[in-house]
Formats: sequence, C-alpha cells, structure tokens
Amino acid sequence: MSRKQKILIVVVGILILLALFYWLFLRESFMPQSGTTKTNVNVLALPPVTLPNSTTVSASVPEASEEEKLRSSISRLAAAFAERYGSYSNQGNFENLLDLESLMTGKMWAETENFIKQNKTTTGDNSVYFGVTTKALSVNIGSIDEGAGTAEITVGTQRRESSGSMADNSVIKYEDLELTFLKVNGEWKVDAATWVQQ
Repeated sequence: MSRKQKILIVVVGILILLALFYWLFLRESFMPQSGTTKTNVNVLALPPVTLPNSTTVSASVPEASEEEKLRSSISRLAAAFAERYGSYSNQGNFENLLDLESLMTGKMWAETENFIKQNKTTTGDNSVYFGVTTKALSVNIGSIDEGAGTAEITVGTQRRESSGSMADNSVIKYEDLELTFLKVNGEWKVDAATWVQQ
C-alpha cells in the first residue's frame, strides 16, 4: 500500500469520526425541544480539514557522494569490459576485442592489435564451433586514486567453454580478470588485463 493511500485512509477515517461525533452529540442541540417555540443554538466551529498535497509528500533519498558514484561507475565499466573481453568464438573474427578499442588505452590497444594479427594467421579449422561466454559475478575494487588517475579492479567471472553443438559439450570455469585502469582525458580506460584462474 502506497503512502498516498495510507494518508487517504487516515483522512477518510477522521471525517467518519467527525460525522459520528456530530450525529451522537451535536445534533440534539440543533433539533427543536418539545414544548418550546424558541431554541438557542450553540454552533461548534471545527477547523477545516486539509488534505495533504501529493506533490509535497516524498521519500527523502540521500544523494550518493562523488566517491560512491565513481565506485559504482567504474564497477559497471569493469564488469561490462570483462564480459565482452572474455566472450569470443573461433567464428567471431575477434569482434569482442575490436568492440572494446574505445575502452582501452593506446598501450592496451597496441597489445590487443598485435594479439589479433598473430592469431589471425594461426587460426585453424573454423568449421567446428568453439566459443567462450563470460559472465561477471563480482567486482572487487582494490584501489582507486582519482588524483593519480589509476584504479585496480578484479572481476570474478564464470566462463562457459562450448564446442561443437553448444548444448552438448561445455565446460564451466571460474576465473578472475585483473584490470588496471588509467584516466585518459577525463575517461577511465583499461591499461592492462590479466586472467587468473581461481
């Protein structure tokens, strides 16, 4: 039940009590007495009942501090990066890495480009599917130094390796992705990524 509904029920209850009070106690003073022709009437003035304005009733939610906003933002970025970085297939032509270029520093992108060039030439038979799907399970912030523009984040992941028919052959592993972030031109970017088996 919402706060507005509760307030409305209370107001209606008060109005019903006032009506009962009037009916039981005050109506006799307004009714003519038998055997008399003139009646003195005392009127009881009740204060007006004001209903609360729905726009003034609001729950106060404390605003998040700048540090909390930064931690939340960088945690979401780390989780999204880890899921994309760790999900690929032998038929995907390194799209997972190419899509992350804008989230990497120049150094990290140069290393990634080199990795792609080396592995494009050594790629074997693509007719049999092999792929990995990565899901972020947890984010652990090791350190954030906004002044220095550095952060160390570890993302705990679940990685499902599938080959052939995806439903038939799959293996689940749990690995951590250790990420180093640098702030470049006001934006947090990944400068290093290392997989660590749990």
